[in-house]
Amino acid sequence: AGRSTLEVLPDEELNGEKVRSFQMTIKSAKVLDAFYKVRDNITSLASYDISHSLGYSKIQREGRVKRDISVDFDWETQHARYTESIAGDSHIIPVTENALDPLSVIYYIRNQKLEVGSVIKGPLTDGLKCSVAQIRVMERDWIKVNGKKYDALKLVPDLNNVSGVFEKEKNAPVEFWVTADHRHIPVLFKSKVKIGSFKVELKTQG
Repeated sequence: AGRSTLEVLPDEELNGEKVRSFQMTIKSAKVLDAFYKVRDNITSLASYDISHSLGYSKIQREGRVKRDISVDFDWETQHARYTESIAGDSHIIPVTENALDPLSVIYYIRNQKLEVGSVIKGPLTDGLKCSVAQIRVMERDWIKVNGKKYDALKLVPDLNNVSGVFEKEKNAPVEFWVTADHRHIPVLFKSKVKIGSFKVELKTQG
């Protein structure tokens, strides 16, 4: 149906400090474009230790949904400014210390010690609201993705109504699997979206 790419971009500098830079792109295949075209580009800047977000943007084109979103953080005042340029919407919300955005949180999770039964909690914001999200490590099992088997951990996040990186169906659960080794490489994402369901599978080179 399409292709999604997660990238760790070269480090950047912000106010003299090294920061992390992440990008996610989502592009539907031509066969799907005719009735539900998807062209999304999501970027995130985070502190070097990925303890808090410094900037987030989302250029979203999913069917009739068109949004150009940017979220700028002011950690001196602990506020974030949300701007949606197409709709002309702009406002400021308070954010909790160490809040992350929906993209950088993926890399924060990868840095954590993940064990079956553990729960990771922390503040998450999309610029519209800031609330405590949690991710449960449900089980460990071997799963087959694109003909290759992975020893993987199943994670189920509760984003507490903060929007994620996909325009998913309201209240639809998101499930994803990461490798059980120290790298915690994402190998599979599953959920429901406006037109049905989606599955994102790791594609290895060679």
